[in-house]
Amino acid sequence: MSSRAVRRLMKERGHDDLEESAALIEKQAKQIGSEEREEKEQAANLFDLLGGNDASDHDSDQDSSKGAIEEKEENSITKQEPVKKAGAKKKKGKKKGKQAAKAEDMSMKEFEAHLKELDEQLSTPNSAKEDDKKAGRGEALGVVLTEEQQQNRALLMVDAKHLDSESEIKRLFGSAALKEAGGRGNGRRALQQRGLGSRRLALSHPKPTWPPMMASPGVDMRQLAAEDGPDTKQLLDSDKTGGQWFAIEHSARFRTVQLEFLSAVITNDADRIAAIAYQHPYHVDALLQLSEILKQTGGDFGEAGTLVERALYSFEQGFASRFSITNGLGRLDFRRIESRGLFLALFRHMQFMARRGCWRTASEVNKVLLSLDPVQDPYGALLTLDFHAMKSRQYDYVRQFYDSWTWSSVSMLPGWAYSRALAEFMLEKKSGGKSTDLLVEAILVFPTVIPVLCTKANIDIDPVVLTHPYFEERQITAESAMTHMQLLVQLFVERSSALFRTPEVARWLQEGLLLALEQIALGGTCARDITAAPQVVERRQQVESQLCTYVIPERISRHVLVADMDALKAGLPEQVRSATSYAFDPLPPSNDINIYAELVGGMQLNDNLMNMPGGFAPEDFADLDALNDAEPEVVMGLIERMRQLLGTGGGLEDPGTSSDEDAQ
Repeated sequence: MSSRAVRRLMKERGHDDLEESAALIEKQAKQIGSEEREEKEQAANLFDLLGGNDASDHDSDQDSSKGAIEEKEENSITKQEPVKKAGAKKKKGKKKGKQAAKAEDMSMKEFEAHLKELDEQLSTPNSAKEDDKKAGRGEALGVVLTEEQQQNRALLMVDAKHLDSESEIKRLFGSAALKEAGGRGNGRRALQQRGLGSRRLALSHPKPTWPPMMASPGVDMRQLAAEDGPDTKQLLDSDKTGGQWFAIEHSARFRTVQLEFLSAVITNDADRIAAIAYQHPYHVDALLQLSEILKQTGGDFGEAGTLVERALYSFEQGFASRFSITNGLGRLDFRRIESRGLFLALFRHMQFMARRGCWRTASEVNKVLLSLDPVQDPYGALLTLDFHAMKSRQYDYVRQFYDSWTWSSVSMLPGWAYSRALAEFMLEKKSGGKSTDLLVEAILVFPTVIPVLCTKANIDIDPVVLTHPYFEERQITAESAMTHMQLLVQLFVERSSALFRTPEVARWLQEGLLLALEQIALGGTCARDITAAPQVVERRQQVESQLCTYVIPERISRHVLVADMDALKAGLPEQVRSATSYAFDPLPPSNDINIYAELVGGMQLNDNLMNMPGGFAPEDFADLDALNDAEPEVVMGLIERMRQLLGTGGGLEDPGTSSDEDAQ
């Protein structure tokens, strides 16, 4: 049986990803073929003894019997050699001869028997691949995880095949829809000619229309070690996830172009930013900035999404060999400005995938984003993970995540409480079971969700219920900003209200609300006393103490800034609203590690904050016209000082078109 037939049958039986299995079967098939060939050759050699003299008669009539035997041996050797060559040629698909067919002759019954035997071998505990899947300890990477770390890591592992949005479109709507959407097509050779098809990547999928890449983008990744400094040592020592920490670094040529980009940001020059992205088509910060400009000014979401994918492609080109986005162990230091671009690119890519309706792809990208820093979660990936999992119908994953995740308090997020109940309802396909109990608990712990959710989802509820004191939001002071709880509720309802609009889900929600009201009514004269389980009462008190406050964590504020929900930005704290936020680096952390700090610090000129295109800043800026005369000198002075600090000096050089890489 040919290798092509083996692979085809393996694929039909669900073994298309076991290359080593196919190789083993091919080897066994060749052994059987060689045994059959030896038997046939032995039989053929007996007849050669009878016809050996006939062959020698063409040369001489006086050969001795010894010469006949030698000639017989030579004939047998010459008959075997073409068989081997033909078999090798057939394996490569270049020649299909009669002798090659005999060499790889294997019946279907024999193949089925060997396939069954191989399945038994792969299912044994001695199989390294199966053992790694079951244990999840990461021995191959030199990491030994605890049981808790294995449990959480399993929730972060990603299937690479679900990171391709075009494959998802093809699965959902067929190849015709993919062609209409302008898919990649068969442009492998065109990509290689443009320097884009050197290797297969997981996050990004280059297209033939992309600009050529003549050299490395200049964003390289390295693994962090305790010897890098006290801050890094503290980061590694405090890590409880068992992951491997990495950081992204800019090359000297990238930093040179970065100075030009930052000067365009300072002078509020969108045209220069576009020119930089054109001249340096794989400069990640310029691509992220220009993508946001296109999205906010022209509404060109298609081109904006392409720019973000190009930025992801640039990042992937520099990934370290030990870094993986699929194994749930790759961590990235968010404090460093060079690394923060990957977080933002993943968040933007997730948004564009959701806009295209590729919910499974968005869900997998969401997991990748969370896995980069699952404890701190700097972009609030947990706030969207439940929504994307529900939209992609991964109900069991929502259940498993809520019950098993221990690296952060998911039970303190209202969205996860309601999504967990809804996921159970979708798995039950009926009300009255465990899902109703979970819904009642979610209502009792997070009652302020109900009025907002019912209004947004157009669910008919008695107005008396909506005005019940138990469902009123506790206001601390008369401030225009929202509390932590209000922001979380609004974020959840804005995204997930559509999930509750179906008639069966609406009836289930109404039923759960009535059951919750019964427990509230039996609690006594105090509207906030309930006859619920002690753990429910304790959760309710904990939620009120932690979330009913105007102290908003950085990750929540950063999430609101990039979530494309402009109405919620006005509810952020005053210190966030009054600050200028940059589209390529929104709301840097308080422990920021920024090699461009001196240049960025020069943005505040004459007590006026400069607004960057595509960013979020106060609407009432001071008039900047008076600064026009002083800006060029100030900016050039800052750039010159920064060049001296970075040791770049000299003129600007294109990091994406030069083929000579400095050995630095």
